[in-house]
Amino acid sequence: MDPQVRTFLYQFFGGLAAVPAYAFMTLKGRFGTRWADRLGFPLAGGQNPLWFHAASVGEAQSALTVIRSVADILPLTRYVLSVGTPAGLKRAEDLIGSEPGIQLMAPPLDFFGAPGRSLDRVGPRALIIVETEIWPELIGQAYKREIPVMVVAGRMSQKSYQRYMKVRSFLKPLMEKLSLVAAVSPEARERFLDLGTPFNKTVCLGNPKFDSLRPANLDTALTIERPLGRKIIVAGSTEGREEDLIVSAWREQGGPKPFLLLAPRHLGRVPAILDSIKSQGLPVRLYSENRNFNWPEEPDIIIIDELGLLARLYALADLALIGGSFYRGQGHNPLEPAVFGCPIVFGPYMSSFREQALELETVGAAKTVLPSELSGTLARWLARREAFLAGLAGRELLAARPAVGPGLAALIGQTLSP
Repeated sequence: MDPQVRTFLYQFFGGLAAVPAYAFMTLKGRFGTRWADRLGFPLAGGQNPLWFHAASVGEAQSALTVIRSVADILPLTRYVLSVGTPAGLKRAEDLIGSEPGIQLMAPPLDFFGAPGRSLDRVGPRALIIVETEIWPELIGQAYKREIPVMVVAGRMSQKSYQRYMKVRSFLKPLMEKLSLVAAVSPEARERFLDLGTPFNKTVCLGNPKFDSLRPANLDTALTIERPLGRKIIVAGSTEGREEDLIVSAWREQGGPKPFLLLAPRHLGRVPAILDSIKSQGLPVRLYSENRNFNWPEEPDIIIIDELGLLARLYALADLALIGGSFYRGQGHNPLEPAVFGCPIVFGPYMSSFREQALELETVGAAKTVLPSELSGTLARWLARREAFLAGLAGRELLAARPAVGPGLAALIGQTLSP
């Protein structure tokens, strides 16, 4: 099919579908805000900045890691960071603080001419996509303006790969336009190559998301006074039925029971989780009701109903449970608790962090369990010295991991060189 026809069909049918899709996601709190940016009218970038684009919270953290590494070799460069979700924008705003030289915005919709307007107003020296967000119109419009497009920390899950391969004939001309693809793993690199990225511009360098997860980089202000005589379980980024599973396994523990801190992945589910726990007659409160931990008077269960707190919680934990991994999810980052020397338990579904989960299991820092095994695993790991040794093993693993950001910064600098 002629490329112009493909582009027209994408814009026409995609634009029709986008309106109800964006409206639905906005009502769910996963989209919206900064509509001037999204419609292609951001503040002008000025001074030919590097435009980094991130999908949400995790990608924004990766982007800032790379930006800071690039700043070491290109000290006068300015930056624009676009983040797709409201939660990601808020987290990026908190991380940037008063840091000079970084302008935050929402990315343009990929329809209605918004990408071209955004590129003209920002005037970037390059567009750098963090992890994987393939927006055909944004990439195509950047190419028309001779703006290099790069993908760094490129991830490609099996599910995404299968979905993209179904439209490979449409995507291949776009992928061929990329100036650099730095994949997080050899497997991801092969998948990008299958989609059509240039062989001589596709490398494997690792994931900068984990650069900050190194014992030497820890902020000691994260430490909080711990309770005496009772342990703490932190269940991070839980989804679906996982809260019921975890509370049930917790109830089966002997006394004194550990405190249980539940941090749901999506805050919109908090009221239902709270009602479910209350209906069982269990002592529970929301974190937002009192943002201090007043041990030992706290109720047994605390629901964390604010974002951006997991690092502080993992610093407290005697045991971390990784959500999104017990019932056909894709898992979440298991290295976050490992950096604090916290032993880790996750379910069998960790496809998004398979390599990191395997690393931790190999050194004995983590354990995969089925839902039916969770109660017994909690009892054993909370009672045995092996859990303490597991935590040390995870911390040592991360201490030995080399940083990825400087290597990515060097590649970006080389790609920008004439």
